[in-house]
Amino acid sequence: MSVARIASAVLTTLVLLNPVTTWSQDQIQPETLDQGFIIVVDDPGRLASESQPIYIGTNHGNWHPGNPVFKMSPRSDGKWQLIVDKPEDPGRMQFKFTRGSWETVEVGDDDEQIANRTLPTIDPSEYADGSRPIFEYSVPKWADQLPGAVQQRGVEDTTTELEVTGTARRLQLVGGAGRANGIVRDAIVWLPSGYETSDQEYPVLYLMDGQHVFMKQPNAPAEWHADETATELIESGAIEPLIIVGIPHSGYSRGDEYLPAELHDGVEPSADEFIGWIERSVMPRVERAFRVKTGAENTAVGGASYGGVFSLYAASKRPDLFGSAIVESPSVLSRNGYMMTMFAAGGFNWPDRIFLGMGTNEAGTADEAADLNDRYVSAAQKLEERAVESGVDIKFVLGAGQVHNESAWAERFRSALVHLYGSEN
Repeated sequence: MSVARIASAVLTTLVLLNPVTTWSQDQIQPETLDQGFIIVVDDPGRLASESQPIYIGTNHGNWHPGNPVFKMSPRSDGKWQLIVDKPEDPGRMQFKFTRGSWETVEVGDDDEQIANRTLPTIDPSEYADGSRPIFEYSVPKWADQLPGAVQQRGVEDTTTELEVTGTARRLQLVGGAGRANGIVRDAIVWLPSGYETSDQEYPVLYLMDGQHVFMKQPNAPAEWHADETATELIESGAIEPLIIVGIPHSGYSRGDEYLPAELHDGVEPSADEFIGWIERSVMPRVERAFRVKTGAENTAVGGASYGGVFSLYAASKRPDLFGSAIVESPSVLSRNGYMMTMFAAGGFNWPDRIFLGMGTNEAGTADEAADLNDRYVSAAQKLEERAVESGVDIKFVLGAGQVHNESAWAERFRSALVHLYGSEN
């Protein structure tokens, strides 16, 4: 899973072998235990080895699929184990097992992507002696075992034609922010119908996690379907034609570039530097290569999860660059609600127009996720309230039953485009 797939914070049906826990009001998240906990995983197919060990790709490790901090150790019984210390921010841990990359992430018995795992709650009295709870899992299959896995190609492969509805072009970008400074990545620039036969200029929307905006990547659960949705709305006259630029995330340092604060351990916040890179490198390249209208009134920024946090932050910090923002499923509760405190504070510099999306099941559908789901909904409602008080043209869509993934963002993208580019605006 790419980092935007990783961002799919959906609870999975856990394959727990031991212990079996039940929910009660006295139970707590194991992440809050001072002594930490132990994760054990079985690899029945025995594909993991010393040269290809098992890792835990997790939000507590910046969603790096091969983070050495989360490298598991082999045991004599064939299973793999990791002792996890209490994190500095004891927020809910979301994770999947990998063999070092998202091309080797675990999949289900049905060959489909599983939702992110989370740890079950525990009775703290059982561990008052300082012992660590042990959580055991099993991986039935890995993504590279799927039929045709070797032939799967994503946006990183620049030799194949882009599989999009309409016309799209690759645009090579060099640089980034923080630890991603100097990398090379290809943006995907989607052009509206009629672009190549006219001299018209178009407003532009910059979307984060650009790998998943137009195409489903290998092992990803879904895509945004931005090309299909924009095409349909433009052809029906529901919105004005626009250009959409998907800026790919940088992989391991995705959190660095998108976050203005260390919301999770291991993040080196570089959001301000990333905004500067977009201003000095990305936007001039797009404006030279394509006919885009310039000025904040014609320029929007959007994203989901960390990308949603970045989009609202960027639009607030640089209203001279971005006049509007698409803010999907923003991760505003991490680090004790640090970003929520910033966004909801009096005097926050809101952009002129915002689309805000949130699902009622952001944290999943399990009973123990109910409280966190309610907190996400309340946070989004508070953001809407603050925006309205500040005179912002905001549309808030609360997706009933929707979780934290690309499918939900794709479903709400229609409303986002109509709000920002609707013909009645």
